[in-house]
Amino acid sequence: MRKTLVTLAAATMVIGAANLALAPTASAAGYGCAGNLKGSYNIMAHGEVWSTIQVYYSSGNGGTNCAVNIARKYAGQRTYMQVHIGRSNVDGEWVSDSGHYTSYAGPVNVTGTNGYCINVAGEAGSPDGSSAGDRFSDIHCG
Repeated sequence: MRKTLVTLAAATMVIGAANLALAPTASAAGYGCAGNLKGSYNIMAHGEVWSTIQVYYSSGNGGTNCAVNIARKYAGQRTYMQVHIGRSNVDGEWVSDSGHYTSYAGPVNVTGTNGYCINVAGEAGSPDGSSAGDRFSDIHCG
């Protein structure tokens, strides 16, 4: 009996340690962005949040910002979504993802952001084809 309890306790500790090692970091929230959450920006229409752009930052590669556009109003329904990110000082150089998604668009990354501001933009669609979009300029400067 004693050997069984010791074996069971050891197995429980190994399983618990494995679960901790495999748990995603809270900062990345499972969306594929490295680093820490720096800001959330709601895309609104008719007083309702249709989606939220989340921006993350990590210090790798001279500063890396990452963005995802997370469905809110129509989460779980396949609708058109897009997300874009770029350095503020570089016109026309956006990294983008778009398509018909049920939960989020992205991730999209831009590197070399230390010392610069970034721009993010996104759009969220509805099942009937209408959409809401917004752009957030010169954010997270540094």
